[in-house]
Amino acid sequence: ECPWAANGHGLKTRGPQVITSLELEPSKMEAKNLHLQHKYQEIRDKEVRYECQNIEDADYAIVAFGSAARISQKAMESARKQGLKVGLFRPITLWPFPEKQIRELSKKVKGILVVEINAGQMIFDVRCAVEGRTPVEHYGRLGGIVPDPDEIIEALRKLQ
Repeated sequence: ECPWAANGHGLKTRGPQVITSLELEPSKMEAKNLHLQHKYQEIRDKEVRYECQNIEDADYAIVAFGSAARISQKAMESARKQGLKVGLFRPITLWPFPEKQIRELSKKVKGILVVEINAGQMIFDVRCAVEGRTPVEHYGRLGGIVPDPDEIIEALRKLQ
């Protein structure tokens, strides 16, 4: 169990959680911030969650979360039937972001397509993780329009 997580049991299982950054003495504030940095690193090390499909032999990868990931899964399956070696990387946690895992993925593929149902929010995290190793492109739809698997395949073909 994560002591920092809200679990719905409140004061029955632990004392009250006081969240504050008000510390007027600089040395105490520094110690508190160092403690928090350690805590955040521990969360990054232990709580990253993601799922991979068909990444082992993929030439190209789709990175998508939420509804876009489900649509991208269909696009990946169709693309594979058409002879394109495409895999799917689905971040389950967006924080902590699976930065190390995407970095490793970027060493194995020729390109990454980030599919989102927005104007491109995760694309920046992916590009940062990839560090220029491979091309990263974005395909997104807005205003409630849901991407079609065929549109995603077309965007993948442009990566080639």
